[in-house]
Amino acid sequence: MKLIFTCGMMFSFLFGCSSFWHPLPDYEKIADDITEKTAQKLKGKKNLYLVGTGGGMMNDIQAMHMSFHFYQEVDLKEARELVVYAANEYLLDINNNEEIRPYLHEYPFTAQNVEVVVFFYNPDGSKVASGKIKVAAVKQGKVVYYIDYPEKYTLKSIYEEPYEEALQAISF
Repeated sequence: MKLIFTCGMMFSFLFGCSSFWHPLPDYEKIADDITEKTAQKLKGKKNLYLVGTGGGMMNDIQAMHMSFHFYQEVDLKEARELVVYAANEYLLDINNNEEIRPYLHEYPFTAQNVEVVVFFYNPDGSKVASGKIKVAAVKQGKVVYYIDYPEKYTLKSIYEEPYEEALQAISF
């Protein structure tokens, strides 16, 4: 019985994995390389730890996403500087890579095409205090800041601004 279960699991894995039969397109490999290089740079410069990636890449590259953990409590100004810096670096790395350009749905990529999310924790990895910024995100051309909303077991948006205004408000 155990042998049948094990063989069944192996068969499901081998024949159920689409990447086994369909290797990643070149543009996805290029996008993954850019994302990895940007993540390494942001870890070294800003102590951002990559925890997730994604994007919209059906027939071309329409969007690219990165998520990070940051182990320090921040105020709104610090959250803005961190998430906008990360998004700006990502956009620069994407747009400066000539190999990926033919695959971009639109060039240059803008804040409409990337999503960068930073989850904030205390230095010991515990949750930040109630009322403190828990998440900052660049998405759909906006920068949005969230706090815990424990009454609803969710996050509550406390402030939103256009990416371009946030970019102008910080200095690199």
